[in-house]
Amino acid sequence: MPEEEKGANGDAESKEEGRHDGIRGGIRQGLSMLSAMKDAIEETLKEAKERGDLTPERAKEVMRSTLEKAQEKAGEARDALDFVKQKEFDVLKKVVERLDLRVADIEGKLDTEGGEPADS
Repeated sequence: MPEEEKGANGDAESKEEGRHDGIRGGIRQGLSMLSAMKDAIEETLKEAKERGDLTPERAKEVMRSTLEKAQEKAGEARDALDFVKQKEFDVLKKVVERLDLRVADIEGKLDTEGGEPADS
């Protein structure tokens, strides 16, 4: 196997490992967020109950605050997972497909002109 191919495979494997690490980190961060959220809700409700301050308005306030924190953490987790939007993926997929066709066309022209294909 030529050295260029080894390097390319090594890079691909390295990127794949990095992606897996990113996913693991995102999952850990998500679980950590859920655990922290649960603890915060329980503590807030316990404190409110002890003070006799568990009114419907107070419960709504606690839930609103918790949801805002959860949305913030979810955004951080999404960034950690390094997701790409479907629209961006579709655009890049079309670009790759066009490049693939162009490369095949160039290789075909090389074959008909007596040149050797690049991968032989």
